Amino acid sequence: MLENKSKIELTDNELVQIVRDRDAERYAELIDRYQGKLFAYLYRLTGAREETEDLLQDVFIKAFKNLHSYDTERKFSSWIYRIAHNEAVNHIKRRALKRFIPWEDITATKDILVMSSSAEGADTAQIREETRTEVDEAINRLPFKYKQVLTLRYYSDKSYEEISEILGKPINTVGTLINRAKKKMAAEIEKNNQRNNNKGKKI
Repeated sequence: MLENKSKIELTDNELVQIVRDRDAERYAELIDRYQGKLFAYLYRLTGAREETEDLLQDVFIKAFKNLHSYDTERKFSSWIYRIAHNEAVNHIKRRALKRFIPWEDITATKDILVMSSSAEGADTAQIREETRTEVDEAINRLPFKYKQVLTLRYYSDKSYEEISEILGKPINTVGTLINRAKKKMAAEIEKNNQRNNNKGKKI
């Protein structure tokens, strides 16, 4: 019966069932669905295109090898993001890229990450783009544990429940990490602004 449904109508779990039971070649459809999202997620964590491409290949190979143990009662996207997360963590540990920067608390909200582009003029659009760049740079300087939760939450648009499953942490812990990460990110943006202002005064 599943074969009678079009590729577009198939859910992830229906497609997984087909791949597991009768047609392994259709795993390519799952790759098509997730390679863009997972590449963006991994690239934000590693910052290196070639390494991200290698990691992404490893993720899909590992997911395929473990597909028969996947519980179709769960959400496939959370499952494969969990694999991607583990691969990224192991890779970054090997590269010794973890950075621990002791920034102090300051408030920040999702609005600074996801800003509306509707009904804005050229000046506003430029300011918005500059702010987005500042946010990206600040996130890249965060310790990995904060960088990953912000990436999942605001760039991969994952819910707290999904992040909890991907990271293997309680939802309350996820919320705490996100709040701390936003505060540290905002503190770094503020420090950059102060440095830029001081430079302007010296000119």
